[in-house]
Amino acid sequence: MANVRLKLLDELVSYLKNIPGIGEKNALKYAFWLAEHKDKARAISTLLNEISTSVKPCKLCYNLTINEDGICDICADSSRNRGLVCVVESIENILEIELANVYNGLYFILGGVISPIYGIDSIIKRIDHLAQRIIEEHIEEVILLISPTTEGELTIQYIKEKLKQSSIKITKVAIGVPAGADINYINRKTLIEAFKMRTVA
Repeated sequence: MANVRLKLLDELVSYLKNIPGIGEKNALKYAFWLAEHKDKARAISTLLNEISTSVKPCKLCYNLTINEDGICDICADSSRNRGLVCVVESIENILEIELANVYNGLYFILGGVISPIYGIDSIIKRIDHLAQRIIEEHIEEVILLISPTTEGELTIQYIKEKLKQSSIKITKVAIGVPAGADINYINRKTLIEAFKMRTVA
């Protein structure tokens, strides 16, 4: 791509490819679409700017929020069971659980799993935050909803080790969840049963 405009599109493609699920071909298609639909591109640009300035991670669970106090709607909801915390890998996991309508406690988002390849520092810091939160909020049960991969099992073991000095009940949602599965692709019926039949971790 020789001229300036196409170089700009190339740069846009390089950013779009960072979005999970978007490859080179689709990124190029979206870049051309945005270049051709300028009104929508400007609207998207304005919205993205608002998101980047207004949306932030929840101070308690790392869910997303626009609330001024930095606490997400789920953590602020007094009707939820505040003795339960479900530990998940991503925000998408929360969406699946909420749609299944199987759980009414609180959440904690790890942001991934412990992996020697991708680094562990950020996950370790979040697990430290989780341990502190359990003590401060007198949590009764931690439910682990983590993909049963090698890295996922390593993460579960680290959490258990971190919490072993407390009397907290630790359970895991694993019934019907195949090894190596992505939690986001598990059907709702299986997810509901998995929550009901959770076992001690």
